[in-house]
Amino acid sequence: MSSIVLMSDRRVAAISVQECGEGLVDVRAHGVNVDDRKRDAAGAWAHVRQGVLTRLLHTQSLLPVGAALLFVEGFRPPALQKQYFEAYSEELARAHPRWLAAELREAASWLVSPPKIAPHSASAAVDVTLLDHQGRTLDRPPPSEAPAGDLQRASPIY
Repeated sequence: MSSIVLMSDRRVAAISVQECGEGLVDVRAHGVNVDDRKRDAAGAWAHVRQGVLTRLLHTQSLLPVGAALLFVEGFRPPALQKQYFEAYSEELARAHPRWLAAELREAASWLVSPPKIAPHSASAAVDVTLLDHQGRTLDRPPPSEAPAGDLQRASPIY
């Protein structure tokens, strides 16, 4: 598809995961706009590593006046990550019935990390969307409608 290294690339999967010791923080306590539709009873969805929060706040500061980020999800348990990956792979399979399993896995990993290496499961990633000056989300096409070779531009919340 591209020269971009995807999360599904075997070179990425070969990197061992090590605890960095960086603390977890709740974005809700730091003035971040949150969409709580992905919330869980324990509130884990709103937790990220301190460095992720720092970068999220910095990114917000770089947006044009009137635009804002909407935080959707941070931490995601491995079982939920697997569910998201499988659901998206199935959606792509329905949209592209002739694709081989390897093609589906690669296409799915443009938007959803494979469960074994997903940074969400380490509180090291966030899903966000953009809001306009009136607080409306800036919509993008669903992945199954993205032009061929342009799957990275579609943005479901996975």
